[in-house]
Amino acid sequence: MKQIRIYNQVFRIEKTVYSIQGIPLPIPVSYRQLAFFVGTLFIMLLLNTLPFMNWFGNYYLVKFIGVPILVSWFFTRKTLDGKAPHRFLFRYFEHLISHHYFARYQNIEKTTNAKYQYEGEVAFRFNSGGDNI
Repeated sequence: MKQIRIYNQVFRIEKTVYSIQGIPLPIPVSYRQLAFFVGTLFIMLLLNTLPFMNWFGNYYLVKFIGVPILVSWFFTRKTLDGKAPHRFLFRYFEHLISHHYFARYQNIEKTTNAKYQYEGEVAFRFNSGGDNI
């Protein structure tokens, strides 16, 4: 069987923002990083109206610059279990709220007070070292 090489990733260049309204950014950022930054900034603005955000005091630079930069860096540069963190977290919470009874991706009914009984032969071997378990 002959493998055919595909060069789709070579031609998929991530779009980058170098300046906003003529103001140059210190480092170029991708649209994805910018979206995570703006989304986190919006969430921080909403959380700033809640009383418990006063724990941070008047550290506006940390709240509105530091946290969004950290979140955008984490969600665009790191992977959890080989997946993007937001996809991993979505699947994790989806797993937590599911009922966990699947057989070949089909839902199965959970029976109460079911006793399991194995039918057929069970094969095992003894350890030849004299230490039989």
